Amino acid sequence: MFENFDWTAIVTIVLGLIATVAGSFWLKAKGKLAQIVKLGKEAVEAAEYFEKILADNKVEKSEVEQAKKELKDVRDAFKVLIGKSV
Repeated sequence: MFENFDWTAIVTIVLGLIATVAGSFWLKAKGKLAQIVKLGKEAVEAAEYFEKILADNKVEKSEVEQAKKELKDVRDAFKVLIGKSV
């Protein structure tokens, strides 16, 4: 069955399979990296907002509502990262 194959054909086939598998792993890893970056950005935005509202030692009701939204964004980004529905 394999009499007509030479070693270069076998190496080419094996390298093609390795490239295909590595490519699929890279796509999955790239997606997770993008989700990690998104989570990091949301966390930094929330921290910056908290720093801003706490600077004057007074927190107003509108600031609390915005703080809740910022924390919800962080939570949603984390849920996407771990694979739960948002």
